[in-house]
Amino acid sequence: MTDTEKNSKTGKPKRPLFLGFLCVIGFTYTSLFSLLFLLGMLYSTGISGILNEYLQLYDLSRLNFFLFSISGFIIFFSAFIGILLMWKVQKLGFYIYTISAITFLILELAIAGFYLPDILVHTLLILLFLIAFPFGKKRRARLTEKKLINQ
Repeated sequence: MTDTEKNSKTGKPKRPLFLGFLCVIGFTYTSLFSLLFLLGMLYSTGISGILNEYLQLYDLSRLNFFLFSISGFIIFFSAFIGILLMWKVQKLGFYIYTISAITFLILELAIAGFYLPDILVHTLLILLFLIAFPFGKKRRARLTEKKLINQ
């Protein structure tokens, strides 16, 4: 039984198609980065040594790289949780995702400086989720009415 069938039987609003598409993209993006930061935590000694050898502009100690990896993992894992809640059409998920994305952008600006592609990707995802998510009670009611009419 799929999520959309469960939603039609329980009377909860159905997930819009565009929101489902964005959630799949978000699941992929956040899970890959969560995995990347998790591996960074596990192998922080070797990675910081390699980075210090080849990028001599930055002095990356093992502790700094480990703390950066932990914070990145927490941020992207919380973004994943937010997308999971949006998949279930819960408003809290949008807020969790937005706070996680903004926190990541602030952390990145503080550590690495201005990096336009990350700013564009995260801002675009927030705006697209804002457009796709059925926020108002009226919009949710319309989705429920359409579902009841189609049955």
